[in-house]
Amino acid sequence: MVTVIRSGSLPKHRATREQGVAPMARPWERTGSVDVEQLAIWAYRDQKVDRFATTGLHAIEIEASGMEAGGRSADGCAAIADINHMGCRIDYSGRMVKDSVHRAAEIVASVLADIDHGRLVAFHARLGGRPDGWEEPTHWYRATVWVKPWREAQTERTGRGTSPTFCSVIPTITREELARRRLTYLNWWAALDQLAWRLSMRSMGFTVRRPSAPQAPWEVEGEGDA
Repeated sequence: MVTVIRSGSLPKHRATREQGVAPMARPWERTGSVDVEQLAIWAYRDQKVDRFATTGLHAIEIEASGMEAGGRSADGCAAIADINHMGCRIDYSGRMVKDSVHRAAEIVASVLADIDHGRLVAFHARLGGRPDGWEEPTHWYRATVWVKPWREAQTERTGRGTSPTFCSVIPTITREELARRRLTYLNWWAALDQLAWRLSMRSMGFTVRRPSAPQAPWEVEGEGDA
């Protein structure tokens, strides 16, 4: 059986990242301020602040933080599952490579944990995006079956001979679903704004700006179309 040994030396790019001098390691460095959305993306997507959120905590501390305590043995079922998955035994002895998280990212995660809909902010920050699907559709209904998309639909006759034909349709989105998606966006924006306000009361070493994203982009688009 092959033994895989993880090297104790840090790759050059990893060492640079841990020293905090990698490109965009600090998005506020050039101007002394940063948009709160950009800061959240940096904390969760780039710093991966929640990857090792339970590292070094006791079980009671993990539970008090609202997370689930868990563990795995080195010689039990988890190890057997690893061997079956990797096709070899993994040697965990010696020095392990660990990611370091910037203190500012830890503060962001700590503050966000106490904000309503904070998990929504964290979810989209990991993806580097925003809630979508809030746009009013160009077409509220579409043909159930297309011959040529948005040009020719499959039709059926109501009877024989020269009887009229009809095309069955389905909604592209319901008004209830559109309202739900817009509420999700509003909750996301409000949580971001609350995060910026609370961070403004912390000693961060830089200024956290309110979200530059529009609070209700469908209203902005409506004004532009009028």
